[in-house]
Amino acid sequence: MKKTVIAAAISFLTAGAYAGNLNLNSTGFDNLNLSQIKSAKIELPAPAAELQAGVKCGHVTGEITKLNLLAQTAKSMLFTYADTEPLFKDFVAMWTPILEKFNLKPAGTEYKDTFGTLKYESANGMVVRDFMAEKLHYNALDPAEMTRLQHELLEPLERAGMTPIASFNIKNEIFRPTFNIYYLTQPNENPDHEIRLRQLMNGDDIDFDIIANSVKIVKQDTPFSLVYIGKELGFKTMWSATEDGVKAKLEDYKKFLKDNDKEFIGSRIVKMDPPYVSGDITINYVVNMYFFQ
Repeated sequence: MKKTVIAAAISFLTAGAYAGNLNLNSTGFDNLNLSQIKSAKIELPAPAAELQAGVKCGHVTGEITKLNLLAQTAKSMLFTYADTEPLFKDFVAMWTPILEKFNLKPAGTEYKDTFGTLKYESANGMVVRDFMAEKLHYNALDPAEMTRLQHELLEPLERAGMTPIASFNIKNEIFRPTFNIYYLTQPNENPDHEIRLRQLMNGDDIDFDIIANSVKIVKQDTPFSLVYIGKELGFKTMWSATEDGVKAKLEDYKKFLKDNDKEFIGSRIVKMDPPYVSGDITINYVVNMYFFQ
């Protein structure tokens, strides 16, 4: 897979699009924009989800088919997009008892221009964060496999003291069959530094051994996809025709990270065999670098 990634990167470079140094390859729940919401066939909202007991921690379970009920998280609030205020009120009616079940006190709502927020307060300072499983690699047509995967993610959260509060199966034409998880964690002024359930997905195989002592590995999803608990991981690949050249690039990038308050984790230099050649470009050495954002 490495040569495919390098070829794509070289194409990107020679097209003049290479601009930034930081290359973050961590994924989670991408925020839905308004156009996506409006393109979905949203029917009248379902009744508020029942508070069902989970296997261990009593998190709320159920199914979401209407995107106005799908909460996204930020700071000390939940938010959603809803075409009308009554649709937003359905969101509030669903999520208020979930917050209260886990000792989070609703602290006001606001709805304007299809965007609605539900704020909350926490006596112990914890906040709600979410993880979307859609980008993981699983058979979306096998409910049993999805259930196993759900437990693989929920149990490490519980063991880490990051209480799961809800996990919903999501059935909407925007997504393939999937699920999401809502859980509690400690906030940080820098969201990248919050201890969260996250996904790192590179275009190349991940050096799991390099990051094993820096984050809690939850699942090696594929050789190029990792689910972990920790701060936001960053990944960068650089290359050179010579070993000295790639070592110099590594040291330069480590300095760049330090100057920008990023924490270097580790790296690995790989010799290409055979070398990768594209026109005037010859690559004999590649370095993979891992850091915290």
